[in-house]
Amino acid sequence: MVEQNERYYTVDIIVIDRNNAYSKVNELLHQYSDIIKLRVGYPVPDENIAIVFLIVKATNDIVGAFTGKIGNIKGVKVKSIAVN
Repeated sequence: MVEQNERYYTVDIIVIDRNNAYSKVNELLHQYSDIIKLRVGYPVPDENIAIVFLIVKATNDIVGAFTGKIGNIKGVKVKSIAVN
């Protein structure tokens, strides 16, 4: 059953320190896989960064919890935008 307050969001994740933070980001992505509708990743190993673009569908509270956990990982920046 779809909750009334669910909506789509884009989530941009920049992993600045790929060597130390990427596995932690992937762990959280796995934990929240039920809300992820699209995932596109672009690793840049020569520069030790990675860029991950997501489309998720969830409530504002769930997206806030998810992006808050991602943003608390050292070497990671995250931004989310409500689509509708």
